[in-house]
Amino acid sequence: MTLPAPPTIATLPFRLKFRQLVLLDALGASQSLRKAAAQTHLTQPAASRAMAELESAFGVQLFERSHSGMAPTVYGNALIQHARRVLFDVQQAHAEIQALRSGSQGVVRLGSLLPPATGLLPKAVGEIKKRLPHLRISLEQLPQKPLVDRVREGSLDIALCRHITDRDDAAGLEQSVLFDEDYVLVAGRSHRFARSRSVKLAELIDDPWILPHGSGPFHAHVQALFLGRVGCMPANVVESSTPLAANLQLVEQYGFLNFMQKTVAQRYAQRRQLSILPITLSNPLGPHVIAVRANMGASPAVRTVLEALRDAAAAELPENQQALQALRA
Repeated sequence: MTLPAPPTIATLPFRLKFRQLVLLDALGASQSLRKAAAQTHLTQPAASRAMAELESAFGVQLFERSHSGMAPTVYGNALIQHARRVLFDVQQAHAEIQALRSGSQGVVRLGSLLPPATGLLPKAVGEIKKRLPHLRISLEQLPQKPLVDRVREGSLDIALCRHITDRDDAAGLEQSVLFDEDYVLVAGRSHRFARSRSVKLAELIDDPWILPHGSGPFHAHVQALFLGRVGCMPANVVESSTPLAANLQLVEQYGFLNFMQKTVAQRYAQRRQLSILPITLSNPLGPHVIAVRANMGASPAVRTVLEALRDAAAAELPENQQALQALRA
């Protein structure tokens, strides 16, 4: 298949049509021209012609045709991702315009590793609502990988996640440190060491423990702590990646020990739900950061949310000077 040389960047926009991007997205998902044509309300000949025009516009082959369907080439995969970002941006623009027409102050989509009940998020949301009472906030709790992927593709405006160290994952994103904190050991209020000022890890080795699953940096860090201080791992263990509430119940009612982020533990201790034991675990997972798409002008609403998150982090962790200085740099 011989394709003409690609046009210059100055002429390319005049050769692109929005429906081609919609078709490209559908074809990337279905890898079937028939299904993509039906989904975008085109005839198959019209869809085939639109894809040929798109390949001509970029001067590359976007799909490999076969009897089993159409598989995207490396060029096709790259263009599909860009097309989806454009479509997300247009959807966001439409939602924002409709919100403004209805008297709202826009929409901001925030994804977070932190559970919504964590003090930082309610504090930030409360402050946002003081400043922009009619702003609509969409808040989702997600694992790290979906957070990073969705903020890059544009379906999230802001991701509150761990520092993204992988170069490919971090490509196209801007990160700024929000906070960094250690983990502390927590126990039920009736635990024998609940009011002790000093306790050794070896004295707790026979207690029931909630530990992270046996893969990943957090488990390796906890294992190194036990092997270094005690010489062995505890035998009575539940490996858990369940939500905080389930682990909290095991700590409160069944005598389990668990490492918990310091500010989260302090909040539950203030509510008299648990006790903090005098054993600290440094953070092996990297600081929490704000991640947004690079080189994208933030709307006033997004800027307000970013400011509120930073203010909430400063209020929650006033002693965390290193993270705050990096944040303000």
